[in-house]
Amino acid sequence: MKTPQIKILKTYNAIIAGILTLMGFATSCEINNAKEYGTPSAKFIVNGTITAKDSNTPIKNIRVIMNRDSTTTDNDGKYQVSDRDGFPADQLFTIKFHDTDGPLNGEYENLDTVVQFKDPKFTNGDGHWYQGETTKDFNVTLNKKK
Repeated sequence: MKTPQIKILKTYNAIIAGILTLMGFATSCEINNAKEYGTPSAKFIVNGTITAKDSNTPIKNIRVIMNRDSTTTDNDGKYQVSDRDGFPADQLFTIKFHDTDGPLNGEYENLDTVVQFKDPKFTNGDGHWYQGETTKDFNVTLNKKK
């Protein structure tokens, strides 16, 4: 024979199970309210021209390195490097300029410097995690090796 306390406990258990079931269905039926997970990102682009300090002429074949991106200046001394995975906020990037072709176009001293993006404005974002891109012009003059 069942005692009244056991009967009451079974009834309460059934009521609680029913409420939890209804709550589970109610919260799982969201329509068009998908959640996104990720990290905001942006592309930081640095471009410019490298010239010789003594003659103010463009220098070709200077290797330019910024994070995982690198390039070599063209005949007009122009370059462009970028960081595609930056966090969309103020950033500092170390950029290295190295003369790698030896005496072919004159020998120039290497330069390691920092480019700062302060209060960057981004364009072409996707409206989600990708905030877009921002560009900074950074011209450099290099000294001839002594």
